Amino acid sequence: MATMLWMLFSAALTPTSGVTAGTGVFEPWLQELWKQPTAQALDLRVAKGLGAKGYGKVRISVVAPQLMELSDFNFTYKQQFRYRWTQNFLHSALVDVKPGKNTFTIAGQSVQVDLPAENQGIRAVFWSDPCFSSKWISCAYAEKFQTFPRSVAMLNAVYKDPSMDMFAILGDNFYDQTGELAKTIFDQLSPDVKRRFLLVVNGNHDNWVCGGPGCGDVSDNFGIGQMQYYTADPIASRSGNGDFLDFSIDPDQRKAWKTFQNKGSNFLVYHKLGNIGFLGFSGAADFQDMKPYFEEACDYFVQTQPATVFPLGHWNGGGMGCQPGMSVPALRNELLSLTQCRALGNRLKYMDGHEHCNYVQANTTEPVGFMIGAHGMDDSCKAQYGFLYLDSSNGRVKLYYFEVASESADQYDQLIACVAKGGLSSCTKMAQLWLDVPVTSETETYVV
Repeated sequence: MATMLWMLFSAALTPTSGVTAGTGVFEPWLQELWKQPTAQALDLRVAKGLGAKGYGKVRISVVAPQLMELSDFNFTYKQQFRYRWTQNFLHSALVDVKPGKNTFTIAGQSVQVDLPAENQGIRAVFWSDPCFSSKWISCAYAEKFQTFPRSVAMLNAVYKDPSMDMFAILGDNFYDQTGELAKTIFDQLSPDVKRRFLLVVNGNHDNWVCGGPGCGDVSDNFGIGQMQYYTADPIASRSGNGDFLDFSIDPDQRKAWKTFQNKGSNFLVYHKLGNIGFLGFSGAADFQDMKPYFEEACDYFVQTQPATVFPLGHWNGGGMGCQPGMSVPALRNELLSLTQCRALGNRLKYMDGHEHCNYVQANTTEPVGFMIGAHGMDDSCKAQYGFLYLDSSNGRVKLYYFEVASESADQYDQLIACVAKGGLSSCTKMAQLWLDVPVTSETETYVV
């Protein structure tokens, strides 16, 4: 499959430098790919339920081109996408699962959801700012690093390993205004990828494809398509009105294209998976509006005591639609100033993107911040293409950075061969170790 994708892909893109406007047309290789038949597997999404709902709550969703009437699974939400990406239909339900293997039948297909036991180690992969097309924004290294076929093949190989638990993307998700690029890559992902827990956060290009509110227009997405496509169980899910997302802002009624036409509660998620806590949010939301939910999340983390808590956001600094105090580094500082969060101390770390580079972003007494924004785009740093791997098993919380390729080296072939042979955990000698801290006992650092 990867070879076929690259044969279609390789005749297309000419790399450019800088984050510049795209070509305005989809590449010929994409148009050829769309003519190929796709598998009929479910376009599945699995998301951890909001932490306050209980550890065993999981949201299972399916995106489809039409409304499905099923007798074998009770989707409590079944609607056409609203306002944006309306070619899709969303089916979703919050279910109870137990630690271990849980099997569901959906549309006649068997779906296995594996929930790690609470406080068990987990394994996950993190991307940010992935691109493979220059339709909307120039994807500088799409051809150089073969980002589409390689990203697809790597994910499909990594998630064959039954020990993998989660996949996350930290914003600017394929630089996609209309949903066509998201569907293109998700159509190529295996059921083993899609049955894992997914967490996708909102970035500036997800709201205004040009990159910021100053150039926003009527065609922009404002995260509305994404919040339905990359289905989560956010704060908004507690509304009690039958919706689990807040559709109270209709951008086509307000016509305020140069502002954030969405609710931050549609993007704020917090939960614990195994022994790790996650807090996802949009930097385009107002801090004061989100503050009660941040305090709630911290209360939850102090109560449930994960080994490490990762705020996951997009912006690494202000501007381009990011509100004051809502870049990821700034939010960590804001959280540590709150009474509810102070007890987290250095257990509170973070990951972000926006800058198209990969490096340890904050490291004082120990590493706390990790930039993972180089996955096809260019920046002032050297050309990089890589991802983060979290492994919190065996009494340690470790982050490994896998640089798949750079301007000076390319280890894709060796890495994917290693992954195919023994899983990502067997390939860590090919990575840089960015974090290695013990899973300390509950009483050592949680002092309220």
